[in-house]
Amino acid sequence: MPLFQKIECGKGWGGIWKISESFDELCGMLPRGDYHRRQALRFASARRRMEYLAVRVLVYALTGEERPIGYLLSGRPFFRDKRLQLSISHTFGYAAVLFSESYEAGIDIEAFSDRIVRLKDRLIGPQEKAETTYEMLLHWSAKEAVFKILDEEGIDFRTDLMVEGLRCASSVAHPDAEGDFSLFYHLQDGKAGMFPVHYATSADFVLTYVFRRL
Repeated sequence: MPLFQKIECGKGWGGIWKISESFDELCGMLPRGDYHRRQALRFASARRRMEYLAVRVLVYALTGEERPIGYLLSGRPFFRDKRLQLSISHTFGYAAVLFSESYEAGIDIEAFSDRIVRLKDRLIGPQEKAETTYEMLLHWSAKEAVFKILDEEGIDFRTDLMVEGLRCASSVAHPDAEGDFSLFYHLQDGKAGMFPVHYATSADFVLTYVFRRL
């Protein structure tokens, strides 16, 4: 299908792709389809193959260019031409990307699922208020987005990252919402600070993204 949703904000832009195409269809949407077919087939998982292709189709759809993507040893992605900052996320059936010229970018998308309830004690600290499934998912997603920018080993999502100011009224009956909250970090090496987090929720997923000036 076409681009599912654009992300437009003052510090950057991006989008979400709903993966409804076949493997061959995604390959056919890329200028070097045969090359990307070979690259995608290096993944053992069929899901990872589709995510690899969907991200590149999304980048091409948003920028009009095929931009080669590299990865740091940590797994953090970057555009090899270094003209834009890049962040990537994917979840069941969706891929998301975020770009910026002047800021580091961090994006995360998480499929709506009650499985977060089982993970709550590993991801959410005792001082954080997360009662509903949407609130728990937003805590997790925001921490993933910030983690991508911090790009450091050993970060404990429960103790080193803390969400404040989240007031999310999303429910199964009324899933669509958008807003902002804060995420504070205090790492073991003494680094500390705060990220403003923007979020959006839907029946299928929650989305969060953050920026940090270069």
